[in-house]
Amino acid sequence: MAVKARETLESKQISITTLIILMIVIVGYTILYNQFASRLDDYQLKTIFGVFSLVVMMGGFILSLRFITTAYEMILTHEELTINRKIFFWNKMVLEININDIKKVLPAEEAKKIEGQMRNFTLTNMDGKRKYVIQYEAQGKICCAKIQCTGKFYDSLKKQVKI
Repeated sequence: MAVKARETLESKQISITTLIILMIVIVGYTILYNQFASRLDDYQLKTIFGVFSLVVMMGGFILSLRFITTAYEMILTHEELTINRKIFFWNKMVLEININDIKKVLPAEEAKKIEGQMRNFTLTNMDGKRKYVIQYEAQGKICCAKIQCTGKFYDSLKKQVKI
């Protein structure tokens, strides 16, 4: 089972605009918290509100880290296409498609009306990596997966599928 093509799609570094928006949200949230907490006289209520605010901020931080650190590794062999999702050190296989089950591989712009459930394995818009839709059959149903890869990986996939 030799590897025909391999592609890794990693999140790019956080942009300056996103960083500024994140900082504005944090500063705004902190100012609102201070305004509200300073008006409270009950120490127990102030503590509960502080813990709740901390949980909200930590949840937002962890959620943003999840999206910043997500990476997809796509491996194309003679027999199958496998997509693994990596978040920090967690690695999970999220899609495994037999090459014979693939019906169509289209650029995302051409696949406006698609059948079946769409699974998205893309990140933000990246230079040199376009978005494509793979239609495949799984358990008698037509399913779709949106991937993002270079033209070289797309050509290898088209060649392997033989549509």
